[in-house]
Amino acid sequence: MEKKKIKIAILSISSLLMISMTASAILADIQAYFVGVDPSLISMVLTIPALMGLVFAFASGPLSLRLPKKSLVIFGLVCGLTGGMIALLFGSISIYVLLGCSLLLGIAQGMNSTMSMALIADYFVAEESGALMGLQSAFVNGGSMVLLFSSGMLAGISWQMSYLVYLVFIPVIFLVIKNLPKDQAPAHAEEKHAEKSAKLNARVYFTALTMFLFGVFLFVFQTNIALYVAGKGLGDASTSGLINTSMSAAGMLTGILFGRMQRVLKKLVIPVSLLVGGMGMLLIFVLGSLPSLFIGAMCCGFCLATINPAGTFQAANAVHPSISSLAIAIVTAATSVGIFVSPIVSNGVASFAGGNIEIKFLLAAVGLAAVGVMSFVGNAILDKKQTI
Repeated sequence: MEKKKIKIAILSISSLLMISMTASAILADIQAYFVGVDPSLISMVLTIPALMGLVFAFASGPLSLRLPKKSLVIFGLVCGLTGGMIALLFGSISIYVLLGCSLLLGIAQGMNSTMSMALIADYFVAEESGALMGLQSAFVNGGSMVLLFSSGMLAGISWQMSYLVYLVFIPVIFLVIKNLPKDQAPAHAEEKHAEKSAKLNARVYFTALTMFLFGVFLFVFQTNIALYVAGKGLGDASTSGLINTSMSAAGMLTGILFGRMQRVLKKLVIPVSLLVGGMGMLLIFVLGSLPSLFIGAMCCGFCLATINPAGTFQAANAVHPSISSLAIAIVTAATSVGIFVSPIVSNGVASFAGGNIEIKFLLAAVGLAAVGVMSFVGNAILDKKQTI
């Protein structure tokens, strides 16, 4: 019963991890409302949570060694609720109020993305841990689908009303208070004496490198698919929305099945995931038709929902349990850095190729395949060294 309560708390937190993306549907309305404001400043309403998320994803690891994880989770959830409510009530006053709210949302996003995985590593072991990490990924994708749809419907009334979805933080806060233990996981309480000797190792850093490159190449899809659809005359914003929804739906289904996949593929999970993502990108580059975009989106959704729990599971199990939170924080932060760098890299390559947007998908296809091979070879070498 205790573990069931902990699962409910973790999955409820996970369902809100993509809530800051609801701003993507209202950026045009915000720009129309704040006449004369620099468009790059408007876009920061969406990008600031990612940057703050990077900072707090990394910081939450060391903090969790000194403070109860339950307290950190509640702090993050309260920051998210506060940011959403200020935006709802006072966001129309100034763009800088919205940017301040985005800072609070970034704190919530970064802190709880690390803590949700760290809690799984604390309270669950072996296959149960891997299966729950996959289910966590499913809730991230499923939650984002519901939140994006709800905020889009509310935005039809006014763009400020889309922030009403942030009221969902309230029941989640109560679920966490009720179901999540405040003390350290019992299995690790007696291991305090080992913390001083516990160290990060080569596998953690190699996994972080893999996740960084994954972020660089996979998020070429999310940052360019709307431009590709519009540029090729394949549809409008609603078409891009459906393609992104198919990616989330594939990710949700993959997350549910992740436990079984991990049992079958074992150490091949990450390489296979990256190769499937690369195949999706290649399909878009070669065919470029609307059906290929949907299939490519589902391949990318599979890759995203597989590699996130697999990479986290690998990093958490590579170190002493007392510092698993720190290992998870490093891997999560590496992914965020990759996502941030992604448009810089892809735009640079596209500019070099004469502004051809298709070349970005070729870059992503080759990059993901290469990282898949690198992951397989690198982990094989680390396994060999470990047995010596």
